[in-house]
Amino acid sequence: MKNLIRYILILTLSFAVIVPAQAQTRSTTQMTQQQKQREAEKAKREKERQKQQAARQKEQQKAQAERLKQQQKAQADREKQAAEAEKQKAKQAAEDEKKYTPKKQSEAIHYFNLSGRAGYAAMFDNIGSYGNEFAPPTTYPLMDKSLTGGPGAGLQLSYELAYHAFRFETGLGFDWLNSRSDYSFAMSRQLETYPQTYTYMTDDLREVRNLGFVSIPVMFGAQFSRYYFMLGARVGYGVFGTFNQKGRYDVTVLDEEYLKPYGMGIIDNPAPESKKLTLRQPDLRLAAEFGLDLDEWLQAEPAKGRKQPKPGQRYSFGREHIHYKVALFADYGILNSNNMSGLNPLSFADNNNWQPTSANTVLAINEGSKLNNLFVGAKFVVQFEVPGKRPSLPPVRPTYLDLKIVDAATGEPIPATVVVTNLNKNKESQPREVRNGLMHRSIAQGDWKVDVSANDYYAESQQVTVEQPGQNQSITMQLRHVPYFRLRITDAETGKPLTANAQILRKGKAESDGTTLTTDSVTGTARTILDNNNQYTLHIDLIGYDSFEADIASISDSMNVQMRPVKKGEVFVMKNLFFATNKTRILKASEESLNELYNFLSRNADIRIKIIGHTDNVGSDSANQVLSEGRANAVREDLIERGIDPSRLEAEGRGESQPIDTNDTEEGRQNNRRVEVEIL
Repeated sequence: MKNLIRYILILTLSFAVIVPAQAQTRSTTQMTQQQKQREAEKAKREKERQKQQAARQKEQQKAQAERLKQQQKAQADREKQAAEAEKQKAKQAAEDEKKYTPKKQSEAIHYFNLSGRAGYAAMFDNIGSYGNEFAPPTTYPLMDKSLTGGPGAGLQLSYELAYHAFRFETGLGFDWLNSRSDYSFAMSRQLETYPQTYTYMTDDLREVRNLGFVSIPVMFGAQFSRYYFMLGARVGYGVFGTFNQKGRYDVTVLDEEYLKPYGMGIIDNPAPESKKLTLRQPDLRLAAEFGLDLDEWLQAEPAKGRKQPKPGQRYSFGREHIHYKVALFADYGILNSNNMSGLNPLSFADNNNWQPTSANTVLAINEGSKLNNLFVGAKFVVQFEVPGKRPSLPPVRPTYLDLKIVDAATGEPIPATVVVTNLNKNKESQPREVRNGLMHRSIAQGDWKVDVSANDYYAESQQVTVEQPGQNQSITMQLRHVPYFRLRITDAETGKPLTANAQILRKGKAESDGTTLTTDSVTGTARTILDNNNQYTLHIDLIGYDSFEADIASISDSMNVQMRPVKKGEVFVMKNLFFATNKTRILKASEESLNELYNFLSRNADIRIKIIGHTDNVGSDSANQVLSEGRANAVREDLIERGIDPSRLEAEGRGESQPIDTNDTEEGRQNNRRVEVEIL
């Protein structure tokens, strides 16, 4: 029995020793196997990582090779386009040389002209003395005479021939001339019955003459550029001539028996009405004019939709065939126009009547009296060009603008948009897209402005002056790359991009004097252009995150801002949340702030918040408590309407019990009137 008990004890002790050892051995073996398995998995992961890294490197090398290939292809395309442009340019130059080489002969151009003339007219006479048929043969000199002149006007229809610079003109015209002359003189006569001598003296006799002529001009001249001159004569016929006198005569009588003179009084000129002048025919006047072609400013463009005429042809009659000129002219009559002579200034009923019954023109008191006419002034001409063949002179050689647009830093051609403006006509062309950075176009004589703009570059302008046709212009415009300020906003914990409104404020300026930059919801990025003459501060307020503020060192900075989310128990104030005065109604200006809080709750579906309303100390405690609760609940209801689960939202009003600023100033009270959000 004792042996049985001993055997059992030995077996028990052996089991107690062997089993733990075996368990320990199995445990050690299992740990070794697990360690090996982990190492194998680690090695496998490392191998996979190396494989992935090798694949990424291969992809990067492939992408780099593809980019290099694309760059080489783009460079080859640019070189090909540049070569093609040079080829086209050379071809165009050859065609222009052939097209615009002057020919030996040109055909005449015919015009019909309608012109109006106006200016100053004068009638020169040579009256110096006259004879008296009633007195013994004697000559009475004029005491004085003066010429004032008057207005003149004319209308002319003519034909004009243009051949190269040569001009010839003839036609039919009518001129009306008006001129005033003043005379002072004395005349004597004796009566037959009584031996008495009567003397008639005047110092204020005014005679106004009117003449009308129909004439045929014969003019020759030339035109150079916009200026022209004409010289010739006008052969005319006087169709009418009249005169009108006004003045008074002082009459004295000398009685030969007593040899004493005595006055008879002052009498008015007996011929105040107009009387006819007799004219000598024909009339011949030398003529000259110097003028300016106004087509450069007044001629109309061809009507839209008209087809370009064939070489050697002109349009049928249209508004482009109407031309305009203005000139200064002078006509002088070299033949005598007067045909009245042998009459006394005054006529009497008989030789015993001392009172005159009529008056004659002063031109008639001397048989040798001559009248020469002068007409000077300005002339305006409307020309009607006769349709027909174009002169064989080649059209004006065009001027070409060769524009090259390059990056100022690299010198590489860049695509851009070009607008060319004719400064003389203030006419702007349609924007033209230049993909290869090269443009070749024709421009006319005058002043031009070239405006170039391109994406991510500062716009540039340059003026070009073409002084004469065929003077080609080649310019290169270097565009400076715009230094964009770039911003990226992400969550500091998750790295996810965030949509936020970032304020870029000018240092030393009011908050309103700045820029708001909104980041993209997918990438969290945004960019803008900043003025290099200012310094800026970046400020970001985003609901659910701590505020961020930092200086912007350079306008070309790229800032990556990581916004730290608020934690449980943190409290932040809702910015830009506005209520009606003493009301719980939320104003529309609060939309941005409410939307930010909604986006924060949407991004963080496991977060609960408490909305806490506060007021200033204006009013009773109970009223402020009710107002704060109502405003907190108004925000809660707005979020529920936007789709936030009501179980995630709590609302509480604390009235005026927790001010954060003084209530003694309006600014302090405004800070105390706030809505806070606490993370639960």
